[in-house]
Amino acid sequence: MIVSRKNHNPSIARRILRDLKRGESPEKLIPIAKGITDSYYAALGLTYIVSIGLLEKGKSEKLLKLVFSKVDKVEQSWRRLELLGEISKRLKNLQNGNLKDTQYKQILKFSTSEKKEKAKDFFVKNAKNFPASVIESLLTHSLKLKGYEFESSKAVVRHWVNNKPVENLIKILSKETGDLRIKLLGYLHLQLNKSKIAIDQSPLEIALKYVDSEEMLRYLVRVCSKPADLDLVELHLSNKTAEEAIPISIALIARADRKGWNQQAHQFAANTEKLIESLPDSDLKSKFKSKLQITTDRLKDEIIPTTSLPKKPMVPISKSGKHTLGLYNTYGGNWNHPHYKAVFKAANLCSAFDLNMALIGFPEIKPERLVNEIKKEMRLPNEGYLSQLLSNNRVRFFEKDIDESWAGAKVVTTENPDSKKLSRPEGEICMVMGLGPKGLPKSYVSKCKHHFEITGSGVGFETGTAMGAIAGHLHLMQ
Repeated sequence: MIVSRKNHNPSIARRILRDLKRGESPEKLIPIAKGITDSYYAALGLTYIVSIGLLEKGKSEKLLKLVFSKVDKVEQSWRRLELLGEISKRLKNLQNGNLKDTQYKQILKFSTSEKKEKAKDFFVKNAKNFPASVIESLLTHSLKLKGYEFESSKAVVRHWVNNKPVENLIKILSKETGDLRIKLLGYLHLQLNKSKIAIDQSPLEIALKYVDSEEMLRYLVRVCSKPADLDLVELHLSNKTAEEAIPISIALIARADRKGWNQQAHQFAANTEKLIESLPDSDLKSKFKSKLQITTDRLKDEIIPTTSLPKKPMVPISKSGKHTLGLYNTYGGNWNHPHYKAVFKAANLCSAFDLNMALIGFPEIKPERLVNEIKKEMRLPNEGYLSQLLSNNRVRFFEKDIDESWAGAKVVTTENPDSKKLSRPEGEICMVMGLGPKGLPKSYVSKCKHHFEITGSGVGFETGTAMGAIAGHLHLMQ
């Protein structure tokens, strides 16, 4: 039997869309859409008419009620969800915000009444169509799809990152429990890095507070997106036993190598070797050694023994510095690789740019031991410039804050300076920066009389970049 295209429901719906694009009056097309006998295509035709945006609000509301009554009459689940997806695409063009929000909430209600696996598929495919104003409702529903909440919520997180500030998203995800909280915070961290969005406290840092299993720690290693992320995970391992830390430490080597951070991969390898050697002889120790060997064999470049490096003579430094670089420790915990690396970098910068160094809030340590630990951690062929700075009394430790009579007038560095505090104090100054993703505590910043923002445009830097830029700026100041 040949079906007349004149009465073919899909053809009628497509013709309505074509006529609207050609400028046909929506009012004239309403009876045609209502006359479509298949509920699927009737709903689609009516949606085309409403989404063109030329009807007055009252009429649009009535037609949209009719649209969803047609949706309810579509028998097959897959067709209903497919139809809801098409409707979600078309309604993006609605100009009336309240009307749009109401309809998307209705779409959400219909989609979540389906089987959870089907609803998950709908979220993954269509979350991007929802307006920013209802994304929070979208997330609330996705988190209730037990067994499928991670996949569905990932789609919502991606959409949120591209359309709304993420502070409230972090609060919502932090209130979840168990592995879901860790995985979604980790996934958010990955998406923020992809979108080049910087925030005060990274989701990775928050996730590390709650992680309590090797599986989830491995997951967080996999979402690390920059060298500082891996350092943060390694710092977290300082609170673990050697047996707990070694498997994750080996995972850090592999992640660093996969990302092309070769020097960091080698450093993690050296640190892991120390952890393994700290264990008593046992089958477990042999197993760890074997795994480490397999991992290091895959490194892209061969590790160069420090004994083969030429001993470059150190440049003598001046007896005093012009200004002071202050490092405020927000890493927490005992001395670990990130602490040593930060002080090592700062010591080189202070020596090169004639600066003193103030270390604020670091764990107690004897200067001689600090020099030796940095030498081992950074594989130095000599004592390093920290030794010279200490010899010239150009380094001091402070428990909570600097002594301005030694360091100079305090100036805090921040991405968000107070415009009333941008004046520069006279004489010697001490610019204080925070280590790690937290930056300086807000209370510390608010109490300081002088603020400074290095870029002039509020662009955030990772710790090493910020340290170099600040040190260079201090050097050029008279």
